[in-house]
Amino acid sequence: MSGLGPAVSLVGVAVAGVGLLGLISPLRLKGLVARRRVLTRLPVTVSLRIAFAILFLAGAPYCRLPNLVRLVGILEVASALTLLALGSARLQRFVEWWLQRPPSFVRNWGCGALAFGSLLAYAGAS
Repeated sequence: MSGLGPAVSLVGVAVAGVGLLGLISPLRLKGLVARRRVLTRLPVTVSLRIAFAILFLAGAPYCRLPNLVRLVGILEVASALTLLALGSARLQRFVEWWLQRPPSFVRNWGCGALAFGSLLAYAGAS
């Protein structure tokens, strides 16, 4: 068995998929975010960040690019701590700000997410 590398790749594919949706249909992505507000609440967001951090840090040795995956895991921990420091109100203001951005902004964000997710999918493959 190749450890957690396939799980890291799966997360990368999911991130790339969200990025592709933002690139192809920014209004649909914004609608999805607006309907799934529970995913943007502080406890859920921080829990997801911590879970991904554990996955990336534990899975790094089994990946094609272990240092990259380890770095992403460390950045996930840092982002979870930052979110805790900023608090729920600021997170919600950021989500509202993001939802008000024009389609061109969401497309550019989608391009970045597609590229990052693709890199992560490649990095996780063994």
